Amino acid sequence: MSESRESTLIRYICTDSREADAETLFCAIIGERVDGHNYISAAMGKGCFAVLCQKIPAEDICAVVVEDTVSAFGRLAEFCRQNHLKDLFITAVTGSVGKTTTKECIAAVLGNQENLFKKEGNYNSTIGLPLSMLEISRDHTAAVLEMGMSGFGEIQSMSNAAHPNVACIINIGTSHMEHLGSREGIAKAKLEIIEGMKSGSILLINGDEPLLDQAFALCQEKGITCLSVSITQPSADFYATNISATGRGMTFDLHTPMGIMEDLTILAVGEHMVWAAAFAASVGGLRGMNKASICQGLLGYRPAGMRQNMTTQNGITFIEDCYNAAPESMTAALSVLKLTAKGRMIAVLGDMKELGDDTVNLHRAVGQKVAELASDGREICLVTVGDLGAKIAASAASSLPADCIFVSRNTAPYEDVVRHLKDLIREGDTVLFKASRAMTLEVIFNALKAK
Repeated sequence: MSESRESTLIRYICTDSREADAETLFCAIIGERVDGHNYISAAMGKGCFAVLCQKIPAEDICAVVVEDTVSAFGRLAEFCRQNHLKDLFITAVTGSVGKTTTKECIAAVLGNQENLFKKEGNYNSTIGLPLSMLEISRDHTAAVLEMGMSGFGEIQSMSNAAHPNVACIINIGTSHMEHLGSREGIAKAKLEIIEGMKSGSILLINGDEPLLDQAFALCQEKGITCLSVSITQPSADFYATNISATGRGMTFDLHTPMGIMEDLTILAVGEHMVWAAAFAASVGGLRGMNKASICQGLLGYRPAGMRQNMTTQNGITFIEDCYNAAPESMTAALSVLKLTAKGRMIAVLGDMKELGDDTVNLHRAVGQKVAELASDGREICLVTVGDLGAKIAASAASSLPADCIFVSRNTAPYEDVVRHLKDLIREGDTVLFKASRAMTLEVIFNALKAK
C-alpha cells in the first residue's frame, strides 16, 4: 500500500459500491440476492481503497476481514455512539405497524426544539440503522431511529448499537407471524429493545396491549423506567381523552405525569394517528418540552411517502397508503376512509404478506371490516387484487351487492383494474389504496392520477 493511502482519512461508510470514493469504507454485505464482495472492484473504480468484508478479497485493497460484516457494522455504530455521540438524545421506535408514522410524529415534535437527526426513508434494519447512526454529526442534539425486524435477535442488535435514551413499543400486531409463530413471539422480539437500554433510560409501551405488561418487570431488572401510553386506560401514565375527528384531523387531550396537555391536534385522520401523536407528545414531555412547543411540533407533522397521503383531483379524494399492510393497518385505513369520505367510498385492497398459518382468516376478517362500512347505509365499492385479495372480496360478498365488487388476480401494471376504476370513479368519491408493499398498488394510483 502506498504512503499516500496510509494517510487517507475515512469519513464515510457505504454498502453500495456506487456511493464509494477515496474517503469511504465499503462494507461488503452478503444479502439474500446480492453478495457485496462481488462489487469490491467496482468500489475501487470509484476511488475506494478500504473494505470491510467477510472474505479475503482478490483485489489489492486494504481489507478489514471479520466473521460477519453486518454484526461488525452494528459494533462500529455502537463505537460511534459511545465515543462520539455520548450526549445525543436518541429515541427509538418499534412496533408491528405505524413505526414510520410515529417516528415522523416524534421528529416533528423534537425537531421544534432540537437540532434533530432523522433519516428519510425506511432505514430500520440491522444494516439501515447503523448506516443512519454513522451519518449523525456531533452538532446534532437528538435523533429519532426506527427499528423493524423479521426475526429474533434483530432488534436486540439495533438496540445494542443505539443505546436509546427513550424507546417506544407502539403495538404488537400480526406482521411477521410467519417467522415468529405467534403474537407472543412478536412481543418477545419487540421487547428485545430493552437489551441495549442503559439504567436511567425510559421505555414507553402501549398500555392497551396486555402482551407488553411483562415489560415492567424486565425494565425494573435493568433500572429502566417503564411508562404506559393509552387511549382506554385512565390509570396509564400518558392517557388520551376527548378524542375527536375534525376537518383538520384529530384532536385530543393528553393526561401526563407533568399535567394535562389540552387540545393537541394532528393534521391526519384516524385513531392510529392519535396513538402516534400521543407517543410523540409523551416523548416531548419527557424531554422537557412545554405544551406550546409540542403543539406546534405536532401541527408540523406530514406523512412519509405512500403512507396515508391524501390528494384531491377533479373532485375525487385519493388516499394513497401503499407502503405496506397488515390486518391492523388495514382496519385503520378503512376507518380513515369512513371518516374522510363525504360521498361514495371505494376501497382498492390487495394481499397482506408474512401472516403465517392464519393468513386466509385474517384476509377474510378484513372483508368483514369492508362490509361493516356499509352497515349505516353508506355506499361502498370494493376492488381487490391478488389471490389473497380475492379472499377479502369473498368475505365482503356476503354483505355487499355483487355489482359493488371487482376482483382481479392479475399483477402490475393492473390494466384491468385501471380500466374498471376509470369507469367506476366519479366526482365526490373517496378512493383508498392499501396492500402490502409487494403488490405495488401505487401503479394503479399513478395511472389514475395521470388520466
